[in-house]
Amino acid sequence: MNEWIVLAMLLVAAWSDLRRRKIPNMCTVPMMVTGLGYQCLNGMGWLALTGLTCGFLLTVVPVLIKGMGMGDQKLLMAVGAWSSWSDIYLMFLMAILLCLVAAVLLPSTWTLLYTNLRAILVGWTAHRQLWLPMAGRSALSFPFAVWLLAAYLLQPIWYVVETGI
Repeated sequence: MNEWIVLAMLLVAAWSDLRRRKIPNMCTVPMMVTGLGYQCLNGMGWLALTGLTCGFLLTVVPVLIKGMGMGDQKLLMAVGAWSSWSDIYLMFLMAILLCLVAAVLLPSTWTLLYTNLRAILVGWTAHRQLWLPMAGRSALSFPFAVWLLAAYLLQPIWYVVETGI
């Protein structure tokens, strides 16, 4: 049952992030609360709390440097409330890897990526130009919820590959 709830939440968040580049609190906060409550009722509150905490800790630096929005952070925390820290850690790494692959495979991002990377050489003030450009001008601006959804859908495949089952 947990898997279907998380999948539904990620589908809604991915759709919203793709269309509006915003993940509403009405999606993430209730999912955090209900995930913690559900896990506590089933005697796995500690697992949910570690998942939520891991989601926060993995995203705190990207949020502080404006490389990721707080909606992305709350989404990862909400997924963590419904799962565990190990699931969140793997899902986060897979989503970041998918973002990097997309940046490399989408030729439309190459010129923007080059421009942004050149700006980094100018110094720390270029930080804001890299992470906070206008929409459509950043090669590194991806709707993270979409890649988190993809990572969630790839987790069973990763499990099969890892365990050989």
